[in-house]
Amino acid sequence: MNKAAIFHRVDSEYCYLLDDKTLVLRLRCAKGDLKSVSVVYGNRFDRAQPAVRHTVKMEKVCQGLYHDYYEVTLQPGFRRVFYYFELEGSGEGEKYYYYQGAVRRDLPENWYAFFQLPYMRREETYNVPAWAEDAVMYQIFPDSFATGHRFHDKTAKTAEWEGFTLKSKLGGNIRGIIENIDYLVDLGINVLYLNPVFVAHSYHKYDTIDYKHIDPDFGTDEEFAELVGLLHKNGIRVVLDGVYNHTGTRFFAYQDILKNQEKSIYRDWYYDMPLPLLPDMKSDYACFAYVKQMPKLNTGNPEVCRYFCEVGKYWIEKFDIDGWRLDVANEIDKNFWREYKKAIRSVKKDAIMLAEVWEDAQNWQVYDQFDSAMNYRFVNLCRDFFAERSITAEEFGETFNESLMRYPRPVSYAQMNLLDSHDVSRFISLCGDRPELLKLAAVVQMTLPGMPGIFAGDERAMTGITEDEYRRPFVWNDDGAGCDYIACRPGDMTAFYKELIALRRSHKALTEGRVRFIPTANENVLAYERWLEGDGAGEKVRVWVNNSDADWTEPESGKIIKTFDYLITF
Repeated sequence: MNKAAIFHRVDSEYCYLLDDKTLVLRLRCAKGDLKSVSVVYGNRFDRAQPAVRHTVKMEKVCQGLYHDYYEVTLQPGFRRVFYYFELEGSGEGEKYYYYQGAVRRDLPENWYAFFQLPYMRREETYNVPAWAEDAVMYQIFPDSFATGHRFHDKTAKTAEWEGFTLKSKLGGNIRGIIENIDYLVDLGINVLYLNPVFVAHSYHKYDTIDYKHIDPDFGTDEEFAELVGLLHKNGIRVVLDGVYNHTGTRFFAYQDILKNQEKSIYRDWYYDMPLPLLPDMKSDYACFAYVKQMPKLNTGNPEVCRYFCEVGKYWIEKFDIDGWRLDVANEIDKNFWREYKKAIRSVKKDAIMLAEVWEDAQNWQVYDQFDSAMNYRFVNLCRDFFAERSITAEEFGETFNESLMRYPRPVSYAQMNLLDSHDVSRFISLCGDRPELLKLAAVVQMTLPGMPGIFAGDERAMTGITEDEYRRPFVWNDDGAGCDYIACRPGDMTAFYKELIALRRSHKALTEGRVRFIPTANENVLAYERWLEGDGAGEKVRVWVNNSDADWTEPESGKIIKTFDYLITF
């Protein structure tokens, strides 16, 4: 038995609450090492001595690159729980116990030597919004999308705001989104994520000047209220981009420091800002990614925290938005996010918090912080398998399983599984502008656990490697006439996406079901099944994706899956 590989941790993705009566426990071990695992649990304050112990066999729920994962869901019937694990190895009579982080032959007499869950508190449950599992999110970069019905005039705009000149690059606006809501409805998405729309200097609007108004390059507050109302009427939720790691240099606090220096009441609103603050951004202050136009906020300052918690509440209370995608979430202190979550949940109990974290996000996706994150690990995984073929189908499945086990289940099933975004190259271009590979990746995106995130233009076969390219104007012409940055007819790719989205939304097994990867004996053919338990038991979906250069025959049915094609059965 590989004792060093066995792992469990209390109050983590290995031990978490679904509600104040339901507990999920996981245990990790070396791949193929254990024959079975059971958890033994009891009441920490059981009046009987020794305490009554209950034994439940755990299920091996998945296999990662190097480990197996066992899991069990318990409803103990009491709130104070002790527990330990019984491990059966592959050798004859090989039985051990795991507690206090050690593998041992014998058990102590006292319950307090075991793992302890002091109290199953309702405040510590994972209350991820129920709608996230069923969501298909569509991301719009406002400058790029539209200025009218199926139209983009591609004309830069400028506007004045309290003495400052604001600018856009392509001229997209809120009215353009309003006039194309029917396109979003027809596509089938049910969540719209908008990149920043607040008053800001640059076209991308990440250098915010005023957090409580729509940028006049994009439109008016009234137009935004109209947009939200129409989207809600059509069953589409709205998520806004919150930029609290930094502001623009034209934000009132920065301007006050620039004017009043050490006498400014805002001198502690920024992180590591030396005084005197020099004009023309010549001071050496902390900022976003060394971009001096975006000085870094001191979110550890209670005044700053209160201000932005009020911003978060404001757009929910006044405009009824449904949550926030939070920019540079991993560079902001965690106490800020705890306060922010309490603030927005005080006005909308199912408002979502979605983090921009490009790496593993365990430290942010806990019950009192984020519900979801932009899953750039999924981008990398799909790139490795479909575009570069640097990993096998087996490695794809095992790596995806590792990502599922990285978080509690409610969090894993709400991850924003994207193929690209406004910050990275279009996936189709990573694949050499080959539409067939984007289609295969989209099939996987729409049929694996997680919340699919479509960057506007993916479904139009738009290409692009550099920032200027992947933020180019949305292609509205279905035949793509006159456009040199598409990989195939946009209308054909859109029809494909519509079919996939409808498929996902019509089968609960694809949104709520468990997943198991199926060996295919072909390193370029990926296969898996999704199925429902409980009330939905019986619904099962199987997916085969042929990423190889030759046709492949599915052995059970004898069906031939063409090269770079797929098969989905029910």
